[in-house]
Amino acid sequence: MTDTFPNWLTVRMMKGVRGFNIDAYLMALEGWRRGLTLTWYDDLSKKKDMRIVGFNPLGKSFSLSEKDGENLHYFYRSRGDKVSNEAVDTVHHKDKAKEYLKKSKVSTPKGIKVNQDINQTTLKKAIKSLKYPLVVKPALGSLGKGVTTNIQSDDELFQAIQQVKENYEDYQDLIIEEYVEGEEYRVYVVDNEVVAATKRIAANVIGDGVSTIKQLIEKKNEIRKENPYLAKKLIKIDDTVITYLNKQEITIDDVPQKNEYIRLKGQANISAGGDPIDATDDLDKKSKQLAIDAVKSIPNLHHAGVDIIINKDKKMVLEINATADIAMHVFPMKGTPHNIPAKILDYYYKGTSNNANDKTSLFFDYCDVRDILKKKVAEEITMSDAPSGKFYKTRYIISGKVQKVGFRKWIKTRAVKAGLSGYTRNLKNGNVVVVVGGNEKKVEEFQKQCKKGPRKAVVKKVQALEWDSIIKLGFEIRK
Repeated sequence: MTDTFPNWLTVRMMKGVRGFNIDAYLMALEGWRRGLTLTWYDDLSKKKDMRIVGFNPLGKSFSLSEKDGENLHYFYRSRGDKVSNEAVDTVHHKDKAKEYLKKSKVSTPKGIKVNQDINQTTLKKAIKSLKYPLVVKPALGSLGKGVTTNIQSDDELFQAIQQVKENYEDYQDLIIEEYVEGEEYRVYVVDNEVVAATKRIAANVIGDGVSTIKQLIEKKNEIRKENPYLAKKLIKIDDTVITYLNKQEITIDDVPQKNEYIRLKGQANISAGGDPIDATDDLDKKSKQLAIDAVKSIPNLHHAGVDIIINKDKKMVLEINATADIAMHVFPMKGTPHNIPAKILDYYYKGTSNNANDKTSLFFDYCDVRDILKKKVAEEITMSDAPSGKFYKTRYIISGKVQKVGFRKWIKTRAVKAGLSGYTRNLKNGNVVVVVGGNEKKVEEFQKQCKKGPRKAVVKKVQALEWDSIIKLGFEIRK
């Protein structure tokens, strides 16, 4: 497994950020570090008509702008407002997207649309133009819900449709298409360029010759919990896993041989326990071009995630996602992390990328923002801008009579007034530590404030030391 955190993020920065909130936070953090003005919204529709997809949109809508509100753009998760609502609607309806792909001669599996109430007789007539094996998936579904792959007969097909009907009443329209076996990839495209590719491997475990399949799943889930992106995407021992293992004539209590590969599910969805493996440098040019052509086939799409499948004979587009999950490229299980937010924002704000390079240790607390919106304390929150220019950090150790004299409250007031971020806390040896970050001149001048202190303090010495760790926006008094 790769080092979980890339060099522009840390465990503390990602604390409490999970699920699709990761996409929004990473996008907003990148824009804010570039010096763009960041505003969060509890209801984006009051500001901009943007299609909202998925559930619980809280904390996923924000805007970024340059000085004086110039070049203002709105974002929902990873999608910016250059992507039209019509484009979002088109790719959301998988049958409509297929029509555009076919018109542009982009290879995609042959399929038809049916209603979940279709009877067996009508179903047999409807699929005459298709060849087994087949796949059933909801026309408006996501995250692999309601998907059945590698269907081999009419009876299996009808049974798969019935399962959708029983478990997902909202998924009235279904896509039945020819099943293509091969390696699955999520390819992210920005403005005619592939910026990342992730190979998606179905949920699996590797035998150690000692542990049962159940124990191997538990061990792997512990590893997944360390990854912010995978922490909520654990392998669940459900009927799907039991059935898939039974087809292989094995059970969860069997002990695989050492290094034996055990596949647990048919579909490669990461949300269902699959593994995201970085493949950006490994994917061939033709496959990358296929993903680019897929995005170009949808008017006003501009950037999106494309699911493709590859085998020795075929390369095909399975789906396009306008509001794509980009965290898989930032937190792969194996391979190189890719800063997709930076690539997207390069498209919206050209020439601003270097502004973030010196601020990778600076962050704001996303959970605080979300909590304020959740409690309806404010309808929108505009963050204090990140310091302009290079970000400098210093730690000051103040000794003397500096505890129980109001030193920390006094220093916080001065730091906030100077526009510096950081913290202060008492040390057990009677000293006080002050960590500040911001403009170089302000950080250096702040040493004078540390030497002065409040009226009751007696400062004997101030020692300036290097500080290489992260700093959160704002200034806090720590215990």
